[in-house]
Amino acid sequence: MKLRFLFGYFLFSLLIPFSLAAQNDLVRVEISSWPIDLTSFDSFRSEQSSSPQGTLISLIAALDLYSKNKEDGTKALILILDSSLLIQDSNGYKGFSLNKNIADLIRRQLEQHPYLIGSYLPGSTPANQYKPNASPYSFTLSANRFSGTEESGQRKLFIPSSGADTARPVTLKRNAKGAWKAHEFSSLLVGIKKPVTKNAADDL
Repeated sequence: MKLRFLFGYFLFSLLIPFSLAAQNDLVRVEISSWPIDLTSFDSFRSEQSSSPQGTLISLIAALDLYSKNKEDGTKALILILDSSLLIQDSNGYKGFSLNKNIADLIRRQLEQHPYLIGSYLPGSTPANQYKPNASPYSFTLSANRFSGTEESGQRKLFIPSSGADTARPVTLKRNAKGAWKAHEFSSLLVGIKKPVTKNAADDL
């Protein structure tokens, strides 16, 4: 009886990794060129917003732009974020501004970790100060059995960071016009491993 139990437990333990792996689906996104300003971002997100994975990558592009040009990056974020994260503002871009909570979170985290968004781009590592390769880029996102479906209008996808041990979730929602928008992405802004800084004295 004891032998049968141990054999059954052995089989079960072997199956666990396979069952967990089966719950995770990989979603690949190929990007030929990366936006460098608001004009190129607007074209980029228009091409990508028909799918949740495309919108997630557009969000990374908007945050990357913000880290280099706050004004253009803020406008890019207004274009890609869900309406729940915006407020109507006659002085804002296209009549909208980021709501205070999300604006403060983005500003604070990217000021504290200016290298953060680079960690989501291919080729970046702590050793190279999170400087990514030049485009084209190939992203591999993941989803699990709790991610929802495109048909439902809400989808949670995970993107790896070269400065973190686990991929980070982003929730995307489809709006009334069928375009996907970023709804929840606070995990993207959590700190990562500090970049490795080279000491010039090491070469002496």
